[in-house]
Amino acid sequence: MKVKRILSFGALLIIFIGVFLLFNHSQTWSYHFQGSSEHWEGECILTPNRDKSMVLFVGKLKPKTSSNITQFTVQTDLVIGQPKVTWESPEFEEGKPLQIFGASAGNGSIPFRAGMSTEEINRIFYRDLVFEITWNDDSGMHAEKIFLKFVPRS
Repeated sequence: MKVKRILSFGALLIIFIGVFLLFNHSQTWSYHFQGSSEHWEGECILTPNRDKSMVLFVGKLKPKTSSNITQFTVQTDLVIGQPKVTWESPEFEEGKPLQIFGASAGNGSIPFRAGMSTEEINRIFYRDLVFEITWNDDSGMHAEKIFLKFVPRS
């Protein structure tokens, strides 16, 4: 009798954990914006933080060339602000983007949620997300803009 109760409790616990994980996983969402210029690839990923109280904006940048970049500055234009970062002697891992910023928008400030349509995303981003990049390398100083566009999931 006691063994049956333990087995029943164990089975119920496993079912509860499975349903919780399934529900919790289905609540995870992210929205991706990507763009490129002659020398750079950029992306901005929007995702909720762990307790889903804020939206995180994570910006990444990857050079398309192997030139020796000694310094670069990125000015961004996001709906939550305009973060600006400068890197001295950046170390890019080949083939991997470098995270250039992580910014957040508080709960309710921007109405993001799982399952938003392209039209809803475009209404929030009524202007393009832009990375303005200036950098120095062996051949001098350069400047480019990357216009990031929403990439719907297929």
